[in-house]
Amino acid sequence: MHQSRPTHTLSTGERILRALQLIVERQPDISVKELAMELGVSLSTAYHLVHTLVAAGYVVAEPHRSLRPGPVLFRLLEHMQSRPSHLEAYRPLVDEVAQMTGCRAYLATWSDRDVEVVYIHGRRGVRELPGLTRGFRGAAHALALGKILLAGRTAVEWPPYLLNDWLPRFTPYTLSRRAALERELATVLASAVAFDREEYALGSMCLAVPLRTTEGIAQAALGISVPTRRFQVERDMLVALLRQLALSEGLSATT
Repeated sequence: MHQSRPTHTLSTGERILRALQLIVERQPDISVKELAMELGVSLSTAYHLVHTLVAAGYVVAEPHRSLRPGPVLFRLLEHMQSRPSHLEAYRPLVDEVAQMTGCRAYLATWSDRDVEVVYIHGRRGVRELPGLTRGFRGAAHALALGKILLAGRTAVEWPPYLLNDWLPRFTPYTLSRRAALERELATVLASAVAFDREEYALGSMCLAVPLRTTEGIAQAALGISVPTRRFQVERDMLVALLRQLALSEGLSATT
């Protein structure tokens, strides 16, 4: 156990930065008590710092009281490293899909065990999924984008809200049983296309295809949201169009 203490009194900002540094460097083997000793503060002060960082998403406190970096830190890391190199290149494709289909088009990636929407293109008034803005995370089982990104991943990589037998429900059509989701994901993996049949929002249906894969598992997904009536009439045509556009860009959507 480390016994070091700072040589001067740290300000609140310095404590927070130092705490983050220690948690990143020594994950997952640092506890709140050890953090207090390293910072030279009381246990109550250390708990206050940790609670603040957990609430903001920078730190996760495990059940056995060890600390590890949280999802916000991972997203910041991706912004600095990964996104400029591969996701930015997909924006023209998303724009083209939106223009050709007249639909709202979405780009999503897999980030810290969950789906994250990273780019959206669509005219005002075009059908959109409520609350699904840039930076949205969650509802992976109810979104076509999420299903593309879940397919092929083991439960170890799934977000916590999908690890129970019963899953969060958004509409009467949401897949609310984990077994049903697993069956659908097997179909998604085989067909390389996923659907949201009013599972996230009534009146809206979606479809998505994979864009970037690693060993057959999608790291990014392209999707569109469509009014229910149009989806029922044009589904096959829209699927073929998305696949063709993805393939024409040299991406890894599979037919």
